[in-house]
Amino acid sequence: MNTDVTQNLVAFQAHGLDDPVVASAPTVADDALRQAWAQVRAERQVQPADVTAVYSEWEPSAEDLGFVALMFPGARHTYSFDRPGPDGWAAAFAEAERVLAEQAAPAPVLLPVLWSASSPRAELLGSIPHHPLVPGRLSVGLAHVGPTPRGTLGMNHLTTHGYQEAGSPPFAELMAEAGANLKRGLRVTGHRGERGDLLHLTREDWLAGSALALDDFGEQMARNLGEERLVVGLPCPDELVVAGADSGWAEVIHEQVLGSEYDTTELVPCVVLLEPGGMRLLAERRA
Repeated sequence: MNTDVTQNLVAFQAHGLDDPVVASAPTVADDALRQAWAQVRAERQVQPADVTAVYSEWEPSAEDLGFVALMFPGARHTYSFDRPGPDGWAAAFAEAERVLAEQAAPAPVLLPVLWSASSPRAELLGSIPHHPLVPGRLSVGLAHVGPTPRGTLGMNHLTTHGYQEAGSPPFAELMAEAGANLKRGLRVTGHRGERGDLLHLTREDWLAGSALALDDFGEQMARNLGEERLVVGLPCPDELVVAGADSGWAEVIHEQVLGSEYDTTELVPCVVLLEPGGMRLLAERRA
C-alpha cells in the first residue's frame, strides 16, 4: 500500500502479464500517467495495444484523460481518489492519508473489559450486557477494540441493542471468544526476590488487566505461584500484577495501585483478593 500520497501509483494491466506493471509520478502533475507510462516503457517491453486496464490512485487530469484515450483506446480505467482543484491539494492529501491509515489498521477484535461500579461511566452498564466478578463492585463487559487512524484506542462496547441484534447468544460463548482473543499476545513476566514471587501480565496491545475475568485465571496463577490465596493489582486496564496474598508484595501492590495516575475510564485502579471461594475487592483508588 502506497502511504506517500504525493506520489501517484499507476498500474498497467496487459495481455501476457500475470501481474500489473506499476510506476509512479508526482500526484499533482498534469501528465502523471504519461510520466508513469514512460517509466514502464523504459523498463519493460509492453506495447500500448496490449494494455487492457489502467489504474491510477488519483483521478487523472484532463490532459492525462486525453492521453489514456489516445494511447490505450478501449482499456478500462479506474482510480481511487478524486482530483481536487488547484487550491485543494492539502485537504485532499489529508483525507487520503486518513483513508489509507484506516484501511491499514487491524480490524477490531472482541475483548473483555473490566468495569468498576464506582467509575463515572458505570451508569452505562445498564445498557451493556455484563457479568459480575465482585457483585456490586466489579464486572466484565465486552467490546470490539482496535486502533483508530489517529493511533489511539477505539472501543465499541457491546450494548444490549447490539447483543439482541446478534441473536442474544449465551454471554459465556461471547466471553470465551473474547478471552481467546485476549490470550493472544498476553505476556507473563516473573520476578523473584526477598518478598517472594511476583507475576506481571501485559499484552502487545491493550487490556491485559482483563485477564482477571478469564475462567482459568485464578487456577493458572495459583499454580504458577504455588499459592492458594492471591492478591491482584490493577493499576490500569493494560497491566496486572499478582502475588501470594501473604507475600511481601501485598503491601507494595496496594501502594502502587492506590498511587496510580491512570485517568479513570471504565476501570478504577483496584486491588483484588482471589481465594478458592471466590473474589473480593480489597482496595480501590478514588475514581
